[in-house]
Parts: sequence; C-alpha cells; structure tokens
Amino acid sequence: MISRTYEVAHSSITLRFGDLTESKAEVLVSSDDDLLSMGGGVSAALRRAAGSRLAADASKLVPARVGDVVVTGAGTLDAKYIFHAITIGTLRQGMEPAIVVRQASRRAMQLLPALGCASIAFPAIGAGVARIPYQTVAAEMAATLVAALVDAPQSLRVELFLMDRFGRAQPADFFVFFEQFAAQKLGLVSRTTPAGAVLDSSAGVGSTLDTEQLAQAQRRHQVYTMLRHLDGRRDALEARLMQALTGSAPPEDATLADLKRQLDQVGELRRGYEAELLPQQDPSSGAVRDSVFVSSTSADLKQHRQAVRQAIAGLRLHYVGMEDFTPSGVAPADLIRRKVNDSEAYLGILAMRYGHVDPGTGLSMTELEYRQALASAKPIHMFVMDEGAQITAGMVETDPVRFARLQEFKSRVMKDHTCALFTGPEDLARKAEATLRSRRADA
Repeated sequence: MISRTYEVAHSSITLRFGDLTESKAEVLVSSDDDLLSMGGGVSAALRRAAGSRLAADASKLVPARVGDVVVTGAGTLDAKYIFHAITIGTLRQGMEPAIVVRQASRRAMQLLPALGCASIAFPAIGAGVARIPYQTVAAEMAATLVAALVDAPQSLRVELFLMDRFGRAQPADFFVFFEQFAAQKLGLVSRTTPAGAVLDSSAGVGSTLDTEQLAQAQRRHQVYTMLRHLDGRRDALEARLMQALTGSAPPEDATLADLKRQLDQVGELRRGYEAELLPQQDPSSGAVRDSVFVSSTSADLKQHRQAVRQAIAGLRLHYVGMEDFTPSGVAPADLIRRKVNDSEAYLGILAMRYGHVDPGTGLSMTELEYRQALASAKPIHMFVMDEGAQITAGMVETDPVRFARLQEFKSRVMKDHTCALFTGPEDLARKAEATLRSRRADA
C-alpha cells in the first residue's frame, strides 16, 4: 500500500492509497446519503465487511441531515465505531459542496476524542457518488484535518484513504499537493527528520535565520494563527447555516441574511490577512508617519484615553483611535485591521473589561486590534492596569465568559511582552509618554 505519514504537533496524519476497510483505526468514516443506505463506494465496502448488524444499526438512525455525522457500531470489523458522514440528501439553495466536506470532517474530528478514541480513518468524503469535485474534497479535508491536529491537546492518529476512480491523482502528485497546500494555506512546512516527515510552523525553524528573516517568520506565524481562528469562526457560522438550510421548516430570511452577512465579513477579513502574507520589506511602509494607534476598551477608560491622547499630542505625534473613526461601509473588524496597518506604532491598554465582541470573528475589538498589530509587525507597547488601581464597579467585566477571555488575553500579552503597569490616567499618560519618547529617540 502506497502511503506517507506526517507528524503534526503531537499527532500524525497518513495519506494512503488503498482500501479503507483494512485500516486498524478505532473509527472508520463512511460517506453516506441521508437514509444511510450504504449503497456504493466506500460505504458499500464497509457494509459488506461489517456484516448485517451495521445496516440494522444504521436503519434506526434515519433520516439524517446533510453535513452531519451519524455514529453506529462497526459490526464484525475490528473498529469501535463507524462515522457516517452525510453528503447526499436534500439541499436547499445556498449550500456549497465545500461546506458539506468541511462540516462533516470537522464534526468527525470533534466526535473522536468525545468517544474516547484516538485514531480515525477517512475516505475522500463526497468524492464518489456525491460527485463533489475531487480537488475540492482534497483541499477542504487537508485544511480541516491538519488544522484540527495542530490545535488538538491530545495525540491523535488520522488516516486519509485516497482512491481516485478516474485516475486523475497519482500518489506522488497528491503528496506534493498536500505539502504545498499545507504551506500556502496553513503556514506549515514539510521537513524530513530521522523519524520521518514533519509538518510544523515555519516560525519554529528560526535557528538558521537572521534577525530580519526571523521577524518575518514570526509575523507570518501570527497571520496564520489568525487565519486558523477565522476558519474556526467560518466553520461555526456554516454549521448554523447548514442547520437552518437542512431543518424541517424553511429558514427565516432574516436569519439567513444575518448568517451570510457574517460569513461575508469573515471572508473579507480573511482576504485582508492573506494579503499580509505577501512579502514585506518594511512593516512601516505605507503607514502614516509618526502615527500611534491607541487600543483599549472605551466606556471604562475615557479619562485614560484622553490623558494618553494629550501625551501623544505633546510629543507631536498623530493619535489614531476609535473616537475619530467616521461612518464607513467597511465592516468594523476590517476597518480596524486597516487602521492598525495605517499606523506606525501600536499602544495597547488592558484594564478590567474584555469589551465589545465582533459577531463575525468572536473576538473583542481590542483583541482584534492587538492581533493585527502582531500580524503586521508593528512596534507594540503594552500597558496593563495594576491590581491596586482605584476602579469603579462599572469598570469591571461582569459577563463570566468575557471575563475568562480577558484573563486569557491578558495572560498571553504579559507573557509575550514587557508590559508597564499603571494605576490611573495620569500614571498611564506619564509612562506612555516616556515609552514613546524613548522609541522616537531610538528611531
């Protein structure tokens, strides 16, 4: 059997050209219709190999929804479960084949650890009777499965069985495609080690890079991290869209419009981040000279922002902040990305609130601004409110989910940057002025 295995983080993914029923994985994936008839291709092969008990189990779980994954026993096979990825059935207008592949692959990877399993074998979901283009299936499954392994806290073993009935994809060609796709879309490079092939972040091979090359590698790593986050948000929105489109009742027009609007915004923001991957000679090129983007929550820090604004003006620098944004047809998250890009430096202020959450990305505006500063390699100056600062009740985050997000955000920032602590507006302004004055002197 022709195969190639890649290590990804703590896990592995193996590309195989052969018979999926021969896999020793705990979970085997079948590509089925919404009635789980298992009538052709891989699904029929699994039905024959597993015996009549599999069909009997499946018959109790119909009808299923397109894009979902139905779990049954594995009959007489050695596997523990069969995951039936539903790729054929009634689809309402607006359901793209790529969404079906992404959702089924993502759902299977979520179910794997939930059922106490660590190994799974996939076919090319939907590339047979469902007639989803083979290249679409290959690209979407590669992105979904590898991204899942990058972020998985536990060790997983994934097999992807490939069998192109039309002879369009030869093994060597697909291995090259897979490695190039991982590099271009996920920021992972293939390295050969004594133990085998490894896919990892290009930021992790910086020992042979000079300072400028290392900075570029780190910047690209931040961009790819944000792209993975946006892909996760896209997948969550698509899951809601699929649920609406495959439900028993026709979806409300307002619901569909809102989901599609958010998906469009995520797509636009993603294209903006992809543009960040283009070669950059100078991170400040195109930025307004002597401009400083000031990032913080708003209602709780008005006095603090005003004090910092005055300090920036005293240094004859240009203040860039939300107070001066004018009405625009651009989505807020993309507007923020552009404003940070147009600034020469970034000054971040973290206090006791996470702030307004953008519905498309699921991140607060403050965290979006910070991530963009990382992605565009801006000089970053971080200020964190001291625990002993005098505050009012209205300055503290009351939502438990947002409070947890704030703590995680603050912890990451303080780990990655040397942060200055401040106790009040005047203290913040004094320290911000000293920092910016020092930066100007070093420029």
